[in-house]
Parts: sequence; structure tokens; C-alpha cells
Amino acid sequence: MAEPTAERLPRPGKPRVFRSIVLIVAMMAVGAALAMALLALSEEPPRREAATLPPMVEAVVVQAEDVVQRFMGYGSAQAIRSVNLAAEVTATVVERVGGIRAGSPVTKDQVLIRLDDRQYRHALEQASALAEAEQAALEELAVEASNLEQLVKTAEKELRVAQDEKTRLTGLLERGVAARKEYDFATLAYQRARRVLQGYQREAAKTAPRQARLTASKRSFEAQAALARLNVQRCDIRAPWTGRIQSLLVDVGDHVSPGLPVLTLIDPSRVEIPIQLPAAEYDRVHIGAPCRIESESMAGTLWRGEVARIAPVADEQTRTFAVYVIVDNTDQIQPLVPGRFVRAEVRGPVYPGAILVPRRACRNGKVFVAEDDVARVRSVTTERLIEERALVTGDLRGGDRVILSHLDQLADGSPVRVRAALSAASTLDEPSQQGSLDSSP
Repeated sequence: MAEPTAERLPRPGKPRVFRSIVLIVAMMAVGAALAMALLALSEEPPRREAATLPPMVEAVVVQAEDVVQRFMGYGSAQAIRSVNLAAEVTATVVERVGGIRAGSPVTKDQVLIRLDDRQYRHALEQASALAEAEQAALEELAVEASNLEQLVKTAEKELRVAQDEKTRLTGLLERGVAARKEYDFATLAYQRARRVLQGYQREAAKTAPRQARLTASKRSFEAQAALARLNVQRCDIRAPWTGRIQSLLVDVGDHVSPGLPVLTLIDPSRVEIPIQLPAAEYDRVHIGAPCRIESESMAGTLWRGEVARIAPVADEQTRTFAVYVIVDNTDQIQPLVPGRFVRAEVRGPVYPGAILVPRRACRNGKVFVAEDDVARVRSVTTERLIEERALVTGDLRGGDRVILSHLDQLADGSPVRVRAALSAASTLDEPSQQGSLDSSP
């Protein structure tokens, strides 16, 4: 028996989907056409040009004031007086008097090191004794010379008597009154008296050379005694002036010889700072110029000094010259320790009533000044340039606002907008080694 076949139901056909798509496309085309028609009928709104604003410039307010130029340099403080005390004799160290050591304060003529002086004291005693012996010999010789002088005078008198007697008998003998024998006795007496006088004269003549030899010998022994006495004194090594011991180089028991250093002594009451400044500033630095000294390692501490010496010749290679600043530690709140590295500012010339502006504001002898939001040109003359600073004269006045930026875009009468103007001092850099300007007295 044949199975019945299922009845086929009708399925949605493709014509319905196609019609839907066509309808959608037609609606979109109609919308586009309407939009284009509306755009064609609408009027274009008027266009506005963008407003151009004046440039925003930086400005600085300048003031006329007394400007002080300062020159800055760096250097290390060093004691003006420093000495290496050395031994002057050969001896052994027997004492460090008072237990002195490095850093100990000392006063003038204070004994610091004592050496063994026994050999020099013995030499002093020996030389003194020999000198005294020669002095005694000289005194004995003086007595002998005095006696000889009296003997010579007596012999001279006896010789004159003998001569007179001989002369008398010679006359008598010629007249035949006197005997020959009497004349011969008179002659012998005269000859004997003359020989005695000559003997005394020879002895007296010897006293002068003997006195010279004894005097020379005495002086030699006295010189030896003086040298020995000096060596005894040299065994006490003393401080030549009040100061402080920097280093002690010997100890008890050490053997020293002449020229061997035993300690280093400095005077910290006055220190000197050599600094180098540009050779171009040579004529602007003078002896006696006050200085302000600072140290990075002691922030807030300030020392005062002054220029004591200036090198007469500049260094051709570095183009600098040396300035020597003296600091008197007795006038400082805190002493400046020798060896400390410091920065020194030396006061230079004063420019009264000067106007100070940043150097970048000057263009070919002109500056721009902001007046009621308008740039005006002012003619100026640069009197002094130091890095980014300039001292100018000309048409500028105190209170003018000098323009610093957009200078290439400005002309006389250009409108500008000014930011809050700064003071001239606030636009300057820190002082450099070449120099600085400030308005402090």
C-alpha cells in the first residue's frame, strides 16, 4: 500500500526581501535629495577674521642708584708669619717644655724645646778659665812693665851722673890735674851704667809684644767662651713671637744637628689670601680696598679684609694678576683658619647715579621702553659691561620699564602687553670671577 505524501506548504519567496531593500534605498535617495535642496536654498553665514593680539613681553624696572663694582676671586687663606724652627747646635732633645704638641698656643720667648747643654757648659767653663789666666798674665806683665819703667828711669839718672863724672875728669886730665887712674874708673862706671840702662830698655821693649800676645790669647779664649755661652742659650729653642704650633717634628731622645727642623710655628692672628683677578681690571683695584670673604663650608660666616698688596706684573698666559687680601683675625667674630678655601669679593669703583640694565636689552645703542602698552625706542650708551650686566647712560630714567623679550618684532610705537615688571636687581646673575655690580655702599 502506498504511503501518503506530505503536502508541501508554500515558503516565503525572495520577491518580498527584494522589495524591502528597494524601498529602503528609495527612501534614502529621497532624503539625500531633500538635504541637497535645503543646502542650496540656505545662505552662507558671514566669516570673521581672527583678532591679532600684541606680543606679551618681559620688562624690567630700572632705577638710578650708586652702583658699586665688585671683583671676585678664589684662594686659600695662609698665615702671614710662618717659620720652621731648626736646631742650631748638635745635641739631644731632653725636654718638650710644658708638654707642648701640635696646636699648642705659645708666647714670645717661651722655651719650647730644651737640648742637652752639658758639653757646651763645659766648653764655656774651660774657655772662661783660660781667658781669666791670660788676664792674670796681663796684669802681671803690667806690674813688670811698671817696674822696668822705674828701673830705666833710675839707670838713666845713673848714666847721666857717670857721664858728667867722666866729662869732669876728662877736663882735669887734659889740664894735668887728675890722675889717669881716676879717669879710667870714671870711664868704666859710665860704660857699666850705659849697659845697665840698655838691658832695662831691652826688657821694657819686650813687654809690648808680650802684652799683645797675651791680649790676643785672652780675646781668643773670650770668643770661645762667648760661642760656648751662645751654644748653651741655643740649647733652649724659644718662640720668636706669639703664635700656635702647627707641627712638632722631634721628641725626647732625638738627636738633632744644626739646620734640622724641630717644629713649625704660625701666627694665626693675621692671614693672607692670594686671589687672581682679570688683567683688564688692574686699574680698578687699589690697595686698601675692602673685601668680603665667604666659605662654602661655613655658610653664613663672613669675614672682612682689605687689599694689602697687588702684583706689579700680570700673568700673560692666564691674563690675570694677583691680589693679596689681608684678614685681621683679632677684629673678626670668628677667626679665619689658615688653609681654608674661600671666595673673596674685592670692592672696586663706585658709579654714582648709574642705571643698571640686563645686557640683552641693549641693541645697537638702543633699548625699548614700555609706555602705556606701547614700545618706545630710547638711545643709550653702554659705559661698562660685565657679563650679562651693563651700566648705561642716555635717555633712560629711573622707573622706566625696559623690554627684554621679542625685541626683533618691535619697532618704535609697536603695541605690547607687559608682564609683571621685575626690578633690575632680580634679573642679574650671581657675581662671577670677572666681577659683579651691586648698589650696596
